[in-house]
Amino acid sequence: MTAQRRPRSVDRSDLRGRLVELSDALHPGVNRSRALGELDRLFRSGSPPDPPPEGFLPGRLLATATWGPWDSMVARLGRAWMPWQGKSFDASAATGLNRFAVLPGVRVGFRILWPGYRPVSRSADRIEAFEFRNRLGEGAVDPGLKVYKIDYDFESNPGFIIRRILDELVQVEEGVYLGKVLMRLGRRFHPIGFFMLESPTG
Repeated sequence: MTAQRRPRSVDRSDLRGRLVELSDALHPGVNRSRALGELDRLFRSGSPPDPPPEGFLPGRLLATATWGPWDSMVARLGRAWMPWQGKSFDASAATGLNRFAVLPGVRVGFRILWPGYRPVSRSADRIEAFEFRNRLGEGAVDPGLKVYKIDYDFESNPGFIIRRILDELVQVEEGVYLGKVLMRLGRRFHPIGFFMLESPTG
């Protein structure tokens, strides 16, 4: 196994801008495979978060990577309606939660998709749900790459979709994290998307 190199230090705003630019490049009619390939290369150039994330980190879904027409529909929907806001981490307990804005249709969507599930907390403006546990490990589809795993496969989460998801996170620059979303089909994980987390600025 070769030693991992930390990514070249660049201006944080430049790297964040490039991630957003790649997300925007996934519009219909633009070279989707090239943009997804660059996101994957950026992911594989990253390192495990050091120190581990702590507190709430705002997030952005950058892209899904399943089937072109479906990915285009998700991108259009995400620009108009994206309740997912990011993730909250408790570094000492190696656990965390996802945060969702209470946009029109969100509460109904939760009840339809996961009728027996009760979010961890609810308020007038946000829902915190889908607990996860964190650990360091080798990438499930990137052998030799050390990543920060965000694991949902335990009893308190709904079995439909959520427990099949494994997020893997790397740090690509100080305060900027790139995540790869994996789904377990049978006994193997398959990449289905990318997201970004960013430490709040002071």
